[in-house]
Amino acid sequence: MDIDDEGRSIAFLVIVGFISMVLIGRLVYLQIIQNDLFKQKAQRNSLKSKVMKASRGLILDRDGKVLTRNNVGYQVVYILGKKREANPDDVLLISELTGMSVTDLKKRIKNQPRAGYENEVIAVEDLDKDIALRMAEKITDSERIEVREYNKRFYPEDMLASHIIGYMKPIDDKEWEVLKSDESYNRNDYIGKRGVEKQYDKVLKGIDGEEIVEVDAHRNVKSIRDRNDSVAGKNIYLSIDLDLQRYMTEQFKNDKGAFIAMEAKTGKIIVAVSNPEYSLNFMSSRFSSEEWDKLINDPNKPLNNKFSGSAYPPGSTFKVVTGMAILEAGISPQQTMYSTGSFQIGRTIFRDSHRGGHGTTNFYKAIRESVNTYFYTFSREVGIEKVAKTATDFGLGERAGIDIPGEEKGVVPTPEWKMKRFNQKWLPGDLVNMSIGQGYVLTTPLQVLMVYQGIANKGVMYKPTVVDKFVSFDGKVENKEPEVLRKLPFKPENIEIMREALKEPVNKPGGTARILYFPNIPVSAKTGTAQNTGFKDHHSWLAGYFPSDNPEIVFISLVEGGGYGGVASGDLVRKFIIKYNEKYNIAQ
Repeated sequence: MDIDDEGRSIAFLVIVGFISMVLIGRLVYLQIIQNDLFKQKAQRNSLKSKVMKASRGLILDRDGKVLTRNNVGYQVVYILGKKREANPDDVLLISELTGMSVTDLKKRIKNQPRAGYENEVIAVEDLDKDIALRMAEKITDSERIEVREYNKRFYPEDMLASHIIGYMKPIDDKEWEVLKSDESYNRNDYIGKRGVEKQYDKVLKGIDGEEIVEVDAHRNVKSIRDRNDSVAGKNIYLSIDLDLQRYMTEQFKNDKGAFIAMEAKTGKIIVAVSNPEYSLNFMSSRFSSEEWDKLINDPNKPLNNKFSGSAYPPGSTFKVVTGMAILEAGISPQQTMYSTGSFQIGRTIFRDSHRGGHGTTNFYKAIRESVNTYFYTFSREVGIEKVAKTATDFGLGERAGIDIPGEEKGVVPTPEWKMKRFNQKWLPGDLVNMSIGQGYVLTTPLQVLMVYQGIANKGVMYKPTVVDKFVSFDGKVENKEPEVLRKLPFKPENIEIMREALKEPVNKPGGTARILYFPNIPVSAKTGTAQNTGFKDHHSWLAGYFPSDNPEIVFISLVEGGGYGGVASGDLVRKFIIKYNEKYNIAQ
């Protein structure tokens, strides 16, 4: 064989070898690698991951009265898979079995969020039990329609304490953008939307489990391959006394407003009424757009949380703030002015509570009889900077941090605020109005309550809470300890002067809160009557605490359009003190 023949032989062998390697590689790919992919695909078709929902923790009052229950609810789930739209025959079948219109179902399936690798959609939520059971019998051959059970929240008291408890609904798109990075949440989960249900959703929800099951072509379970059990959520015991909560809600009758009672030395709230209330069972169920429109357009605004989520002019309850600014400025409580019944700046006349005036007035009398002209006079001497600084020292203009979502900040007006808000200069009359809780100043009832808590505790303010303790499924108790929110930067002697002054409206002749006088229960209080547009009469306020020298309870009452503070709110507070004493026996 010559050299050329030998070269051609070698080239031929190389080509044959290369082709053989390609063929062998392809065979290995098909038989080994691709085979594993086929197996995985087959497993996806036959194995299904099933979420085992954790039992949601209950919400109870301080004495263990149940405020929430977990009932069995039913929902229709449609499995889109790789399809973009539902099969028309499937939609028609769901419509016939549930009574929902085809149009509404198509819209819902199209717009509802899709969960899991099978793109599951909740087609119908809150399905009637009888309909659900009948439907389950009719869809046994369907590969895309399922009737599933879920933990549906039920509220035994329905409307009572609705603004505290809150309710649950499915996660919406905006919420999912926040929660999708949290592996403990699934796209079609129900979560708390308001109140304690929302604030402590993760505490209540527990940890979901998972079950890997093998299913046949009709999605019937053939066997369980793996299982991780769920862990129940914690029960939450509120600091709320349900008996007192119910009683005070009933006392409002048709009046609109708020009432709060708090343990002075812990910040734990035992009553928090916002009237009118709304049905938690309605909000957690399926309702029509017409029903929703009716609720949100109700002129009584039942969805508004009036005790911490709505801000009002505080009226004369704010005189405690102005009064502290006056004392801190070094003005003696014995220094007097003469009240003629009016106070004039330029052409504007500001009136006193008594048209004929109060005569010679010092600090104690100004608090006792709520003498406007005293605060007009000395607030101008002190100045807006000092009054505004004192208000912010009390925590006004910022959230107190109650564990109920939606708290309002209120407004502490200043010249800078007015220029930014209205592009207008601060006028002398702005401070005059502010000094008696009118004008631009706005507070929530909770914020006013906190001011009086600070006075009651000689300068210590505790963070407000509606929770007493958490109890896990195994019985472990975690008490919610009192948390100091702030210590007031005022001189102790000035706080003591204010404490003595607040006894006078109740205990001295001419006092505006005489309705709260009890021979054996010393009460300290300040009334407020706040003008407000949109109401036929003024708002009625009353804030204070009892017993005066060793305060146990701080209270605030607001009746929208209730008129004079010592009447409408005075009646509510008096009834509360009597009822509280009947249960806790604090009479001295």
